[in-house]
Amino acid sequence: MDEVESIRKWFAYNTMADGGYIETLGKLPPEELTRDRGASYPTLVEILKHSLDGTSSWIERLSVLFGPALRQPRCSERPTVQELRDYHEATGRQIEQFFARIRPEHLDRNFLVPKLPPWWDEDFEAPVRGTLLHIIEHALQHRGELNALLWQIDVEPPILDWVAFEEAAAKSA
Repeated sequence: MDEVESIRKWFAYNTMADGGYIETLGKLPPEELTRDRGASYPTLVEILKHSLDGTSSWIERLSVLFGPALRQPRCSERPTVQELRDYHEATGRQIEQFFARIRPEHLDRNFLVPKLPPWWDEDFEAPVRGTLLHIIEHALQHRGELNALLWQIDVEPPILDWVAFEEAAAKSA
């Protein structure tokens, strides 16, 4: 397995894991979904949306290096669980299209990231490999945050271990 395939597999893992969180959120009462938890983003749904936003926006930025832009799907600021599910599916398709384009030699490239206040106030160069790894870490960070918040309301998070992921991926292949 080459490095691109390894990174693609991590994206597939994150996509499958995010789907478990969407299903868990879909079982919660509406008041749990809209309650401000004082976390990185106010609600459970908004935290997961932010995580998907990060993945999708970085994939859009990276995609222009290897063909036409893979535009970020749209999602409302405070989505319903169904809107979040639709956004997740669209982001998954965007990721698949991206990994169909990228080759191992592309990982060593750098690209210009234009300023985007309030996140960063200056243009900067970023490595393709490092950006892809950042996207993976960002998703993991916010799922950890969701785990802690779900535990606070006595809900077991849908933690997906790697072995279970590989078994599920093998069954669907």
